[in-house]
Order: sequence, then structure tokens, then C-alpha cells
Amino acid sequence: MSSGHSEGDLTLNHQIQGLHTMHNHRESGAITIAETLIALAIGIIALTVWAQGRLSELETNSAKAAGRTIAAYSRAASIWLAENPPNANGDYDITSLQDCSNEKGARYLSCSFGPQTQVKFAYDGEGNRINFGNLTIKVSLNDKGATGNIDFGIFRSGSDRNDDGLPDSRPDLAAIALETASESTGAGVLDFFELSFARDNPDGLVYDEKDASFDQSKIDDLARLDATVGANVNDAPFLRLDGSNEMTSAVSFENGMQVTMNGEGLSFEGPGDVEVQTSTGKLFVLSELETPKVQSDSATFDSLRVDPKDGVKGDGFDKFDQSADINRIDTDLLNLISRVATNESSITDNASDITQLSDDVNENTTNIDSNTDEIENNSDTIDANTLRIKTLEGKNDPSTYPLCTPSKQDKVKEMSSRGYSIYYDLNTHSGNCNFGVSCSGKDRCGDTVRGTIQTSNSWGSNPVSYSGRNSTDLKCATYRMNFYGGCGCVLPKPSGCK
Repeated sequence: MSSGHSEGDLTLNHQIQGLHTMHNHRESGAITIAETLIALAIGIIALTVWAQGRLSELETNSAKAAGRTIAAYSRAASIWLAENPPNANGDYDITSLQDCSNEKGARYLSCSFGPQTQVKFAYDGEGNRINFGNLTIKVSLNDKGATGNIDFGIFRSGSDRNDDGLPDSRPDLAAIALETASESTGAGVLDFFELSFARDNPDGLVYDEKDASFDQSKIDDLARLDATVGANVNDAPFLRLDGSNEMTSAVSFENGMQVTMNGEGLSFEGPGDVEVQTSTGKLFVLSELETPKVQSDSATFDSLRVDPKDGVKGDGFDKFDQSADINRIDTDLLNLISRVATNESSITDNASDITQLSDDVNENTTNIDSNTDEIENNSDTIDANTLRIKTLEGKNDPSTYPLCTPSKQDKVKEMSSRGYSIYYDLNTHSGNCNFGVSCSGKDRCGDTVRGTIQTSNSWGSNPVSYSGRNSTDLKCATYRMNFYGGCGCVLPKPSGCK
């Protein structure tokens, strides 16, 4: 051959080329799978980052909502202490802030909130979630006014790294709630509250759980929020003229009046009036009263001395002539004496009615005392039942209260499959056959007669037992019921047909 290659060489070359082609195909497939895995990994990472960001956003929004809830409760407590403070120190709750059952009741806190309104993320010291119903306003009274303190609990969320059965404390969420709530505080006594951390400085804290001085409660205080309300708040943003501040300039009021400190003196300047009102006290001027004009509707003087140069003159001095007033008073006195005599006569005439009314009052007082005793007894019963209800609500452990088997439904289904679908419960005295009810039908003579509904074909092993829950202690108890094959109208047999 001119080419210098044999047929065997050509065949070998074709086989080698085929192997190269197959190898290239495999390499191409391997690259495609690797690229797909890389793309999936990038997508999973992106999804994870997005999910974490979304979770952080949701936690932030919930913390802000908690702050707004705290602000609403704190403002209501502040207004309550300013407008209607209690008469004694003590612990008060939401019932002092709202009375939603009475149309004219107190509404310092809107009735859109209630005892079940939760403060998101907030837990008390015992690990219970905080709601408006278990918040306490600790009120103390002093000569400066009423002050209240509210513990809004510890903010918790996420994992339980210390295995104490509670989510970890979250100072970051508490800070968001504090910032949001603080934006809603007012500048006056009626709307002002001061929100702070139970501990705002982490210095000195021990974080090593193995250290003997480790205290988890001190760490949790970094996420605990307290509110102070009332007139005795330390850093209140409103003016308090209590002697602790130094006034170096005048105080101006909206009506144009100005109070000016002038050395050791005090002056009032402006177009308005300066009025002193007191129901029982007096206004004393110890040294000297100077004024170009005195005007009064009435006045009492221990002594009056007037030394005008030209004698006493003026329209006002004719008021010293009291003769007209004396005549008027004498006439009024006579009229009053006559009216008193008339009233005395009326009292005598109505003496029997007054006695009867007194007896009725005494009888009603007895009834009121009796009703009060009944109310107290009912209150004790309500409290006892409330405790039982709470106890029953907490008994939800299926290992402690297993299912009661066989149930009534199981027995009804079992006996129905045997042809005994009619039953009568011996415990509840009820069943699915109206036993003993009157019915009508035609007897064998063809006459329409009255009969009664009765069961038939009794199960030979009656009564049949089943298991049910006892309503008192929720424990399984055994009950019984009878089963029958039929239920129908039984007519009396005629003695003979006509």
C-alpha cells in the first residue's frame, strides 16, 4: 500500500479515537454536575442569609411592638397617678387603670387592651410570659406626690444555651423596646414615664458558669426593663418648682404674665390679674401693704384707720351705713322663723311615717348584711372552683391521664357489627331507643291500636362494660350499658277478631 499503513493499524487508530471521544464526554458530564452543585450551594447560602435577615427583621418588629405596648401601659399608669392617686402605698394592677364593664368607669388605659394583652418576648422571674393581667404597679407616697414602679420583666428569645428551660435573655431586643417606648413618653406629668434597664452596665459580671460567683439573674438584668411613673421621677423633663432648681431669670406664662426674681424680691408683671384663692386659709401681709386702690365686695377689719388730708370721700364709704341691711335681715329672720314653725308641724304630722321608714331602713340593713355574707360565701366558692379549673387546665400530660379504653364508641361499634345496634346506658339512663314511648299500629285483626316502643333480642351477656373519664378527677372509670338487637312498637294482642 502507498500509505504505508495496514488495515490493522487503521482499526487501532479508530479505536483510540473512540476512547478519546468517550473520555471527553465523561469529562464534560463531570464539569456540568460540579457546576450544578456549586450553584445549589450558593443558592442555599443565599437562602440561609435571607432567612436569617428575615428572622432578624421579624424580631426587631416584634420588639418595637413590645415597646409600644409598654408605652401604652406606662402612660396610663402615669395619668392615673397624676389624676387619681391612691390613698396608701401598695401594689396595684390593671383594674386601677380601666373599668370596661362600666360605661362611666375609669378609662386611663383603652379597653382595646385587656388582661390578656401580652408584652412580646417578656417573661417574669418565674419564667411566665408577661401580660397586662400580671403586671404590678408598686406605688409609694410621700410629700412630693405618688411614684409608681413597673417591672416589665426579662426579654427572652431563641435557644436555651444554659438548659434552664427558658429562652436566653436578649438585651438587644430589650434595647429596641426601650428606644421605641421612650419615643412615646410625654413632656408633662400626665404622659411622662421613665424607662430603664434593671442593670445598664455589664462591668463586673461573671460569665463563666463554672465560677463560684456566677449569677445568671445579674446577667438577665441586662435584658430587664423597669418603668417609673408619677411626679417624683428623677429626670422628669418638666419644671418642678420644689426648691431644688435655681431660677436666674423670669418665668413667662402664655397669658402674658411674667414672674421676675428681683434681688430678694418677687414681682408679677403683665396685663392679667393675680388671684389668690383659698377655701380655709388667709392671705397675710406681715409688714406693709401698698396699693393706689383697694376694691373688695366685703371685708372684715379688726380696726380701720383712715387719715386722708381732705377727709373721707368717695362713693364706696356710703356702704358703712348698714341700716338698710339691718331692716332686710330682720324681715328675712321673721320669714325664717315662720318657715321653721311650719316645718316643725310637718315633722310632727309625719312622725309615724318617719318611724315606718326607719323600720324599713333597719330591715333593709339586715338584708344587706345577709346578702353581703352570701356574696362572700359565693366568692369563696368561686375562688375554690377557679383553683380547681386551673389545676384541671394544667393536667394535660397524656402519660398521667391516658386514654380510657375501651370507649363507649368502641363498644357501640363492636356490638353493632354483631347485630346489636340498640343500646341503653345504665349510667346516663339514655339510649337510641325511645323505650316506653307510646306508639300506634294495626294488630293482626287489622285494627289500629295503641302500643309502646320496646327493645327486643337482648344480648346474652348484658350489661356490657366500657371505660370513660370521671368529670371530678379526670381518672378512668367503668360504666355499663345494655345492648339489644331490635327496637319497635309492641301492640297488645287481641282476644279475638270480629
